[in-house]
Amino acid sequence: MVIRGEEGIILSVKPMVYMLLFMLMGLAPVVWFRHLNEGAGAARTLPVVLVSQTERKMYRLDLEDYLVGVLAAEMPARFELEALKAQAVAARTVALGRMKRFGGRGSRYHQDADFSDDPNESQAWLSPKQLRTKWNYWEYGSFYRKIRRAVAETRGIVMVYNGKPIDAVFHSTCGVGTEAAVNVWKHDVPYLQRVPCGVDSHSPRYKQQLFFRWDDVARRLRISVAEARTLKIAEMTQSGRVLRLACGSRYIDGQEFRKVFQLNSNAVRLEKTPAGLRMEVTGYGHGVGMCQYGADGLAKRGWKYQQILAHYYQGIGFRKIKY
Repeated sequence: MVIRGEEGIILSVKPMVYMLLFMLMGLAPVVWFRHLNEGAGAARTLPVVLVSQTERKMYRLDLEDYLVGVLAAEMPARFELEALKAQAVAARTVALGRMKRFGGRGSRYHQDADFSDDPNESQAWLSPKQLRTKWNYWEYGSFYRKIRRAVAETRGIVMVYNGKPIDAVFHSTCGVGTEAAVNVWKHDVPYLQRVPCGVDSHSPRYKQQLFFRWDDVARRLRISVAEARTLKIAEMTQSGRVLRLACGSRYIDGQEFRKVFQLNSNAVRLEKTPAGLRMEVTGYGHGVGMCQYGADGLAKRGWKYQQILAHYYQGIGFRKIKY
């Protein structure tokens, strides 16, 4: 069956129906996000200001709505709900400590901003537009509902130690267990101690295999090839991360070594060959605080978010913010 449109154009009815359906489907994510935000905005929380470096714009939004964008950026939406809840509490705790109204340092990108979306400064964050790009159409609705549920079901909850919000640092994959803060940042933090993990091997970055020729090793370390061949691990942490390496009479800090060779972590094993140096790296990130893939692994075993957080942050308690 056909119909005649304007200017005598002959159109098939079935293609027109399909076209209309696809147009509606394309608009669905926009409408869906607006609908969800309207529901969330009914109960106001703490207002925050975010400067987006990627989008070059400022956002004024409530803290709990801000956390939805953080959680979506910092942890895979496919993770177990309890792991997402743990991340939401960690993200809220970090945010509270950095808000200007509570004495936090705010953002260097704008004097009025509490946060930016630069993960090197605060926490990663994705706008609604960016989330529609990150998740395909079929995933968007279910992922967004899951992320918002994790934030809503932990609404206002933060971690405290001696009555104050903690520095809730986290990383992707510990691989060999988490690390004590003192071994990474040279200062001890009571709640950031070494703890076992062993449930993060499903991380795609669990292992990294690398090979460097001796001349490349020498170039990166700015030494001779002969000196490079003497390289060895001099000191390791209890968890199995490199603290120092020796190269002749010279010592190299483990964190600097990781940076120079662009390693996923400093949990590295070395194997010398005639041609060069093999490295096997375990884990991804600094290893301090909550292991995100470990949190997902514990959630798969039935752990609740409070148990997960109390495992990775030793001796902490929970407090609920009064909005």
